[in-house]
Amino acid sequence: MVTLEGTIQVPQDQLEATQAALVAHIALTRAETGCLSFEVWPSADNPLTFHVKEAFIDGEAFAHHQARAGASPWGQLTQGFARQYQTSGLDQPASPDETFMHQALQLADQAGEAGEVPVGAVLVRDEQVIGQGFNQPISKFDPTAHAEIVALRQAAQSQSNYRLPASTLYVTIEPCLMCVGALVHARVARVVFGALEPKAGAVLSHPCLESHPSNHRFALTHGVLGEICGQRMSRFFAAKR
Repeated sequence: MVTLEGTIQVPQDQLEATQAALVAHIALTRAETGCLSFEVWPSADNPLTFHVKEAFIDGEAFAHHQARAGASPWGQLTQGFARQYQTSGLDQPASPDETFMHQALQLADQAGEAGEVPVGAVLVRDEQVIGQGFNQPISKFDPTAHAEIVALRQAAQSQSNYRLPASTLYVTIEPCLMCVGALVHARVARVVFGALEPKAGAVLSHPCLESHPSNHRFALTHGVLGEICGQRMSRFFAAKR
């Protein structure tokens, strides 16, 4: 994962034009393949200073963004502005876990665009996606249509089997009690999630399997792109307030 953080200084006479161009720049960047997150906001202390925080899945995606942004109206407008940026991760290729979590994040964005809580899930076996889904209980009138359940249903249909051994589920947010139960019944081998869900998470936040008899346990990895997954949730609920 490649990250960039820093500030850009806007001349007073270019402030209005910068604010206008920024809306399209943010939308286009977030839509880029490989963009994990992109935030630009004015400093509370100085309206001419803008903070920038961005993350891309790998160096190739970051380079594509740099090339596109540089040739865009935003790039042409701001090419002479003073910047202080720090970049990290350019020499670190994306891991398989990050790659599949990125796909889950793209599904989470689809949920958010539809007005659903932005959670996405991808089920993988032998490095191939066999099922995927995003939250849609509101649009489907279905209280069980969490991202994990949708992905499990799709995978079970594609594999013609209600058991899904040797599979890994990638989900942006810690699964709830219902989804943990479904993962156990499906015999999913491993669960990878991004951000904790302090209120309803039933894996680490409120672990349920230790005290419940079960003939299956899944391996667990958490925190993969966790900050970015959590930002999706925070941004969604902040917009609802």
